[in-house]
Order: sequence, then structure tokens, then C-alpha cells
Amino acid sequence: MKSTLYTVYAPPKRGLPYLAVTLMPDGTATARPFDTEIDAATYIREVAAGGARDPSTH
Repeated sequence: MKSTLYTVYAPPKRGLPYLAVTLMPDGTATARPFDTEIDAATYIREVAAGGARDPSTH
């Protein structure tokens, strides 16, 4: 059985946001931008724990 994957991508160059990315078992992906790596990682932890909104609804 496939599971949802979560990760944070660093910006490729200065001035771009960090991306909190959720990869769903059905093949869809969502990305949400954040100013800091800490904010993105916190969001991912909350989504994975069920404490944040479902990223597919963004």
C-alpha cells in the first residue's frame, strides 16, 4: 500500500520560497511556499500529524 510522502525543498536561489510538498498516493502533489525552512517543516509535521488542513484543499 502506498503512503503519503512529505518533504521540504530548499529554494534553488536566494529570494525564492521554501516549498512544503505533499505527494499523495494517487499521484497528486501539492506545494505550499514558506519564507523559512522552519515554517515549512512545522507545517509538514502538522499536516502529517493531522493537525493542519489537508493540503489537497489548498
